[in-house]
Formats: sequence, structure tokens, C-alpha cells
Amino acid sequence: MTNVDLMDLLHDLCFQPKENQWFEFKSNGIDHEQIGEYISAMSNGATLANKPFGYLVWGVEDGTHAIKGTKFTFTNAKHGNQDLELWLRIYLEPKINFEIFEFDYEEKHIVLLRIPPAKSEPTTFQKQPFVRVGSNKTDLRKYTDWMRIIYNSQEDWSAKIIEK
Repeated sequence: MTNVDLMDLLHDLCFQPKENQWFEFKSNGIDHEQIGEYISAMSNGATLANKPFGYLVWGVEDGTHAIKGTKFTFTNAKHGNQDLELWLRIYLEPKINFEIFEFDYEEKHIVLLRIPPAKSEPTTFQKQPFVRVGSNKTDLRKYTDWMRIIYNSQEDWSAKIIEK
């Protein structure tokens, strides 16, 4: 994604009336376990909302959606002696390819994770699937209908046109 694409996406997210199942704003850094839980929740939420991606964004105020910037830098973050990115990828199942973007918007540092939707099975962190309900992140296993939607979300190859 180009810087222009990232800024357009940031604007689109900020103009949403409120956070929902597939995107979350954070002002500054949060506990590393919570980052993993949010990645799981945004991935599962993107599937439930039929969105191509979920997003976790640092540098945007939660209630007002004002772009404030953050001191958090994902690329330099460590969990113990391990890079945070590697540590998160170890505990996410299935292995999803979330992308990390760090950029400046009007001289304010922004960190954005673009998270693919869950397919065929819920995305879990440390063996637990998460989802967002209202403004709360919770255990997806409490919501069997949503679990069923995710398990049935695999791509229907029988509906695809095969070129000769």
C-alpha cells in the first residue's frame, strides 16, 4: 500500500460512526497479549461483517476518532528478547498474514495492522478465538452461531469459472 492508500484508509476508518467487529483504534501501546487477542477478534469480525480485512490502528483516539499519533512503534517492539511480530505469529492459528504499516500523517506517527478475515475456522490467539461484541472483546466460543458462520466461510470453488 502506498502512503496515499494508507491515508485514504485511515480517513475511511475515522469517518465510521464507531468502532465495530472489524476495526479497533488505540491511542498508544497496549499489552502484547491484548494485541494478539485483537488480531484474532478483528480477523473473526471481518469474516462476520463480510469485510476483506480487519484493522487495528494506533494513533487514533477511541471515542472521537481524532488522529493524535502514537509513540508506539510496532517494528521496534519486543516481547522479552523476541520481536513482537514473531511472538504474535507463533501464537496465532491458523497462520494468517497480517501486514504492518507504519507511516506519518500530518507529522503524527500511525501504526496500522491489516488483518485478513478468518476462513474455514476461527482465528485464535494462544488457542482461544476472540470476537468483538459492541465495544468489548470476548471469547468467540460463547457465540455458536458466529462460530458456525466462520466455519462455513470457506471459498466455494464449485461456483468458480475455470478457464481452459
